[in-house]
Amino acid sequence: MHLSRCALTLVATMLAGIGFAQATPIAPNLITNGSFENPSVGSGYQIFTNGNVPGWTSNHNEIEIDYSNILGGPAYAGRQSAELNGTTFDTISQTVTGLTPGALYTLSWAYGSRPGYGPQQTRVSFGGETITTDASTGAAASSLDWMLNTFVVSADASSETLSFAALNLPGYNPSGGNEIDAVSLIAVPEPGSLALLGTALIGLGLISRRRARTSKR
Repeated sequence: MHLSRCALTLVATMLAGIGFAQATPIAPNLITNGSFENPSVGSGYQIFTNGNVPGWTSNHNEIEIDYSNILGGPAYAGRQSAELNGTTFDTISQTVTGLTPGALYTLSWAYGSRPGYGPQQTRVSFGGETITTDASTGAAASSLDWMLNTFVVSADASSETLSFAALNLPGYNPSGGNEIDAVSLIAVPEPGSLALLGTALIGLGLISRRRARTSKR
């Protein structure tokens, strides 16, 4: 049960309107190692096989962790970030457990454009459905440039998989780019006013009761 793009924006706007500040965490981050600080790569970079980067797995059994300053600028948070285009177009994923079916969560991450590596795109999915696609030309920037993404998502089950997939498109460089940092998933508070908001959104058809009613993108 996920929200459409219009519903995501409307929920975030309505939450802000009733005084729920997204900038102030009121629940723990459910993502493990969201800023990719573990393991440390010192002042360089390193490619790790699955099982060696807490919380994350790779479709190609390789997760590149970078000390971000070597890419042209600091990390969005901490010192390190993950690079999806380590040696190929990779997908990294984390299965988040302990979710409440039907509950709302604030999902955020920073997308980094690495300069000098041409066009880059990353498709972001939660629970098997596309949330958005981050994109960058990767050409004009002279330094590593970060863009923060924030969406409100809902859980269908007690565990859902979050994935970041580098897209293999014509003219794209598989050996560098698509940096990910500062990944978080935080439960949205649900006092009486928020429960009423959810009921209203369901009544408006903005939150699907079943995934089958949510359009695929």
